[in-house]
Amino acid sequence: MWMKELFKTDKPVIGLVHLHALPTDPKYDPQSGVEGVLEAARFDLLALQEGGIDGVLFCNEFSIPYTHNVKTVTVACMARIIGELKPLIKVPFGVCVASDPMKGFDLAAAVGADFIREVLHGAFAGVYGINNVSPGDVERHRYEVGCGKIKTMTAVIPEGCAQLAERPLREVVKTLTFNLNPDTLLVYSSNPGSVIDIEQVKEIKAVSNTPVFASNGVKVETVEEILSVCDGCIVATGIKVDGEFYNQVDVTRVKQLMANAEKVR
Repeated sequence: MWMKELFKTDKPVIGLVHLHALPTDPKYDPQSGVEGVLEAARFDLLALQEGGIDGVLFCNEFSIPYTHNVKTVTVACMARIIGELKPLIKVPFGVCVASDPMKGFDLAAAVGADFIREVLHGAFAGVYGINNVSPGDVERHRYEVGCGKIKTMTAVIPEGCAQLAERPLREVVKTLTFNLNPDTLLVYSSNPGSVIDIEQVKEIKAVSNTPVFASNGVKVETVEEILSVCDGCIVATGIKVDGEFYNQVDVTRVKQLMANAEKVR
């Protein structure tokens, strides 16, 4: 699989660098400013790498509630932060502009990312309203900005969302992989932090050879079970201080999680 070539390991574990709220975000702190966001990201990046993580993913996670039309300033700030941190990045890295795949590819092109995590298809309804992604437009934009070779990770069903068409999961996977040929399929649970449905992973794997990653619910206690079925995973809250979303990364938890991951790969 392509993951072995990029991450130098089977079943890679990717750690999220949650960027603090940025200008125009409701929770943005103008006193600490973008410099504060940069320093928090620097801390998390170094903690993840010290803990032995296989890859990192930068995302504007604290921009909640998300919008499907992300402001230019958000992408500009993310590019600045990642650009300043690039000399410190020692593992493959990816980007995600939450809920806006077009801007995600813009950012990936600007910073030279190895992979991208975005919702690249489908019409879904959830707490952030209706998300209607045109895969044809997104894919054309991807190639227009020179990201044809970047590895793509896309949700089958985004977190906390439901398909508007209510098609069977197997049919969604077949259509998705045929039309977009993504490098990775992402499985989410229904709520942040809760464990994914292992049976859903098995159902996806029954109709597709595309690698499947768990994209939430990964913790020190769950990583072995998850990697026994999945081809990799993305971890965030589970390796933060006290397992709390808004806290910084805990290097001890990262080391514990990676030690458990090694048992099944």
